[in-house]
Amino acid sequence: MHVFINGACPWLNPHLRKFILDHVPDAIFYDSFEDFPNEPLEESFQYLDGWEIGRNFAILNNSKNGLINAYPSSDALARKDYLARVVDFWRAKRPESKLPDHVPLTVRLSLDYAEYVDESLTAADDLTLLYSLEQNESREPIERDWWILKPALIDCGAGIRIFSTVEELASHLELAEYEYTDDEEEAEEEEEKEKDGVSLSLPGLNALDALVTTISGFGLDEKKAQGGGKGDHKRVQYVFKKDGRIPSAQMREFVAQQYIVRIPPVEGKKWHVRAYVLAMGRLKVHVFRELLALLACEDYQPPWENPSLRSSLTNTALQDEDEFVSNESMRDFWSDAVPEKLLGDGWKEVVWDQICNVTAELFKAAAHTMADKFNTVGKSFELFAADFLVDDNGKVWLLEVNETPAFYNHDKAGELALRLMESVVFAAMEHMGKARAGDGKFDAVKSRFVRVLDETTNLPRSQITEINCS
Repeated sequence: MHVFINGACPWLNPHLRKFILDHVPDAIFYDSFEDFPNEPLEESFQYLDGWEIGRNFAILNNSKNGLINAYPSSDALARKDYLARVVDFWRAKRPESKLPDHVPLTVRLSLDYAEYVDESLTAADDLTLLYSLEQNESREPIERDWWILKPALIDCGAGIRIFSTVEELASHLELAEYEYTDDEEEAEEEEEKEKDGVSLSLPGLNALDALVTTISGFGLDEKKAQGGGKGDHKRVQYVFKKDGRIPSAQMREFVAQQYIVRIPPVEGKKWHVRAYVLAMGRLKVHVFRELLALLACEDYQPPWENPSLRSSLTNTALQDEDEFVSNESMRDFWSDAVPEKLLGDGWKEVVWDQICNVTAELFKAAAHTMADKFNTVGKSFELFAADFLVDDNGKVWLLEVNETPAFYNHDKAGELALRLMESVVFAAMEHMGKARAGDGKFDAVKSRFVRVLDETTNLPRSQITEINCS
């Protein structure tokens, strides 16, 4: 078996190699993709950075028994606006489904400049947001419905804002009066970068909006250009200004989600559950039994008391390395670090069951309603990170799904990442018929994943015979 490993988190690559050798001792590894054989192969396995895979699909096409860790497209899950569409489509197709009950009310928005926010709200497919913001005008802040604005195409907490009125929403968007010509904007961006450069060492992260808005202009490399599939090397650069306004005219596509206010804090901080989801072939879905609890860096207060994103957002991208290590912002969900008494006896198993059920329903919905944006093929698999919020009634709310999640080589999170990757490799080798499945040594490795969905007999035969994402 010919193997090429170049994952998004380099510290994991040697471990992936070892896990593969456990099953295929005679596997041939290549340090450079340029050395990979270009002729038809009997077997190939590739584990890559999900945003840098272009030519690697050609190897897959030439392999009789091949596997790569990316679907041609999984935008139906990873793009927040498409995810909202999946939920809407599934609600119409399966009115009895519980999926919509576990996703905050979400409105898709196309925004540009602050001066035109009224037109954007009126043009939305759903006027619920507009009506809510108008009603909030006559309410005290504590009585309002609060909303959270998220760019559809980027993650790491960048560009997220909280608001409750039209005026507050407009205050987060860039102003048309500051629009520059392309040459003027490029010159200013270069000047500001030279003046206020910031470098980050965390795997999988490009920039922190939290740093950007408090320091000065800074570029954020968008992972994927709008409409592009895997392997699209076009990068859109967003520059956040020091006044806190987001480059909305560049981003364009957003979602506004109803903000879940009532949550049970852990040691005074807001938190969410991160679940790792493995989708294999066409289509089996597994959830990793070990879960992470990710904590915000400041004590939680509702947005009308403290509008700081560091209080309301649990994304570790808003914390520097020393901060999330010292605060233990990444914790084992099943351990005492997340108290059992938080919501009463047995609440963690209830949360686990909800996560499994919601995940199964979500992937089923994406595969059946947006197959053009979720291309499940037999020679591909993909690892996702699904984020869930738990409210003070113990109900689980799906916040978002992330492609190519970052893994941190720190304490509990690093140990979990190694066990996760060992189980991912086992599942991949099993899919290829190469796993040492009869060896009792790997029983525990296999059992870490719980299968929640098997649609292999329910999906029509894929018409994709060759993948071209160059």
